[in-house]
Amino acid sequence: MSYPYFFRDRKDIKNGRFVLTGHDYRHLVNVLRSRAGDRVEVSDNEKYRYFTSIGEIGRHSAELIIENKVALIKRGPRVALFQCILKRNAMEMVIQKATEIGAATITPVFSSRVVPGFRIAEGKLDRWQKIADEASMQCKRDFRCLILPPTGIPDIKLELYDIFFLPYEHAGQNGDNPEKMIPQMKKSGNIAFIVGPEGGFTRNEVLDLNKKGAIPLSLGKNILRAETASIYFLSVLDFLLRA
Repeated sequence: MSYPYFFRDRKDIKNGRFVLTGHDYRHLVNVLRSRAGDRVEVSDNEKYRYFTSIGEIGRHSAELIIENKVALIKRGPRVALFQCILKRNAMEMVIQKATEIGAATITPVFSSRVVPGFRIAEGKLDRWQKIADEASMQCKRDFRCLILPPTGIPDIKLELYDIFFLPYEHAGQNGDNPEKMIPQMKKSGNIAFIVGPEGGFTRNEVLDLNKKGAIPLSLGKNILRAETASIYFLSVLDFLLRA
């Protein structure tokens, strides 16, 4: 049986209880129609997953009584997605699906061919994080997917990652094959990849990333939409890392 699932900071534990308020409280009571005594699972996004039961439900909060807990285990390398910023619906879909598949972090990237004149409006990062949080809870991830502050391609620090992939449509036969890198990937602590915007990368952006050590690869003969490429390649990585 699947129980409601939330993220809460360990510092929020008081007298063996978590207290849900705000959006999480409304979701628990108004959407899920949970009642006192129902089971709820909670991750502290750090050490433990808690198994709780609902205690008192008030007008604006609900208490979750901790009954048991198990340690969270980080398995395999963390995968970071650098996503060149897409139009609203496409960007939100990438964030949702990449979170469900298992991306540890998603960094919005400004590149030469993002939507002209695009600016990240106030509250946009909060909205993207909310989408990632909801997807993290829906698929019961042990750890939240974090939306990191936006950056430009020249500012990406590739040296922070053991492997950094650059999938793009013109890699052709010169592109690498990630399958042959499975042993190396499984020994890695951090893997990252970047996907371009709707208009793709410029030649200078590709040269800059190559110079810094990005590994070019092709995703096949079909030209994929940017959002499809992100989800497709993350799925490939997830499959290879589990092989």
